[in-house]
Amino acid sequence: MLNLDQKVLKLLNKEQFLSGQKMADQLGVSRTAVWKSIQNLKRDGYKVESVTNKGYMLTRSSDKLTETLLSSMISQSDLFTDIIYRESVDSTQKVAFQYISEKQQPFIVVSNEQTGGRGRFNREWLSPKSSGLYMSAVLKPDIELNEIIKFNLFISLAIARAIEKSFNLQTGIKWPNDIYINDKKVCGFLTEVLSENNMIQSIICGIGINLYETQSVKEINNATSIESELRKNDRMVIEMELFLNHLVKEIEHYYELFLSTPFSTIKDDWVSKSIIFGRGMRISEMNRSYMGKPVDITDDGFLVVTDEAGEIHKIISADIEF
Repeated sequence: MLNLDQKVLKLLNKEQFLSGQKMADQLGVSRTAVWKSIQNLKRDGYKVESVTNKGYMLTRSSDKLTETLLSSMISQSDLFTDIIYRESVDSTQKVAFQYISEKQQPFIVVSNEQTGGRGRFNREWLSPKSSGLYMSAVLKPDIELNEIIKFNLFISLAIARAIEKSFNLQTGIKWPNDIYINDKKVCGFLTEVLSENNMIQSIICGIGINLYETQSVKEINNATSIESELRKNDRMVIEMELFLNHLVKEIEHYYELFLSTPFSTIKDDWVSKSIIFGRGMRISEMNRSYMGKPVDITDDGFLVVTDEAGEIHKIISADIEF
């Protein structure tokens, strides 16, 4: 159930003023209560213009992660039924695993900071406070375990499209689970599963996105942030609500496609976003490492690589470096 702040936020829009009295009448509260909620929204980072005899108008969404923002977002979701917010966690993946057994429907975990964030191969993912978006989306499919290969392909498109729609920045996908802007990494995601008898019960997809430029991002040669890329175009505003709404909607869209259609239906889109094809790189698998060039991706999600000797490899899991 929405609290009063969330209800007031739902009434406000960016196109016209709405009087405090009209909001009070619609919500069945006093004008003073509406005014207090407006002040709370301002403290949460929302820009609300107030004009005598006209009322209030939302001029910019919040750039902060707040419970009001998250509750408003989840109330509009067609897939996720709950969102768990923590100011600081070891990792959102760990929190997600703690809640899986008690939540039967898809849900999201979001935090403002991770002290033990991790990526593929248990690598550290730096997650300083108020500098990025750290979340885990828990999905509840009933599919065979081998289908998870293709899940990453769908979800990478979802994240890339959300960034483009929110910030008008051109993105690229680096197989298997990174999103790049201008040849630098801005996002990584980690997909884990719970399965039984070769059937997936839950997908836990952890997503880390560098939103703001921090010292830790600056110190990594191939890393960037949304803020850094926006600054190049003399744009600085990161509207967190807009971005989260786009991200959740794109995840919902591509998850539905993942469940209902083969990868071949989005293969051309994925290939057009990929930044790996035709580039020489080092491919490191479990027991070998070699130089090669990715040349294709199969309909069942295997990356096709040609090595320096001309031998063709089909790989399902590997580390690739430009």
